[in-house]
Amino acid sequence: MANFDTQVDIIYLWVNSDDINWQKKRRESFRFFSKTNKDDLALFANSDGRFRDNGELLFNLRCLEKFFPDHGHVYIVTDEQRPNWLVSNNKVTIIDHRDIIPKKINPIFASAHIESYIHHIPNLSERFFYLNDDIFFGMPVDTNWWFNDKLKYFYDNEPHENYKELQPHLLSPINSSIQSSLWLIKEYKNYIHQNIPLAHAPRPYRRTLLLEIEKKATDLFDEVRSVNFRSWDKPGVLVDFVPRWLEHHQYAQIIQADYLYIESGSKDIEMKLNLLTQKFGKVPFFCINDTCDDANPDDIRLQLVKNEMQKLLPNKSSFEI
Repeated sequence: MANFDTQVDIIYLWVNSDDINWQKKRRESFRFFSKTNKDDLALFANSDGRFRDNGELLFNLRCLEKFFPDHGHVYIVTDEQRPNWLVSNNKVTIIDHRDIIPKKINPIFASAHIESYIHHIPNLSERFFYLNDDIFFGMPVDTNWWFNDKLKYFYDNEPHENYKELQPHLLSPINSSIQSSLWLIKEYKNYIHQNIPLAHAPRPYRRTLLLEIEKKATDLFDEVRSVNFRSWDKPGVLVDFVPRWLEHHQYAQIIQADYLYIESGSKDIEMKLNLLTQKFGKVPFFCINDTCDDANPDDIRLQLVKNEMQKLLPNKSSFEI
């Protein structure tokens, strides 16, 4: 049972994209989804890079032990899968989608849908971090800074236009920001929106506040839970709307931060990885986003990322067999 006063649990979403059964489910689900929802599909919603496992979770857990050794329980949310290198002990629990998603029938390939349920994980501590497996702590974690007084969230570096409706040609972080603006301005007359998407970052939450927000914004939660592939007209709720709601109610602050955002598909990947080596241990967090899209798993850019992470984190964690 979690110590709700002190423990800070960790939640990851993870998928084994090499799993043949999972690949079959993805093909069949996308074929069905495309028949009625093709025009709603978000950019890169079904690219291989959206799901590919390039060893991120394994290295993330090594990073977690290095920079946050006093973390609480670790929950890995998956779809009938388990990492073949993961130990069985009382520090980590595999959470199947069916464990938290009521009456789940169809496979889900939209992370925004899945993450909208993570605060329903049984025995989850009051305070927890949610991390995609490509988002890493980059220096020792001070939970007092992240949680005490106000929860900390972060702006991206690129503002966007003041859109009055969701945009099919824009990436999900921007549509999420637009959705937050439309909902919050309508609900709260004194709300002021910053037209800047939020950064790819560790996200601290309080479980009781998420349960409260879920009741307040039932419409947004219902919408994102109605699709099983990422859709531009039903953007995520947890990663943008929730932080802005929390800030408006003075539970959180959204700030600028010195962090690293790395795209594996970019031309400057080697330069960015060299910068990561220089800043490792001194940057609060970093993200290595797989933007190689439909490249082969042995693509040189993906190998560069994996090799760099192996150099930075050569020692096995206690989560590995």
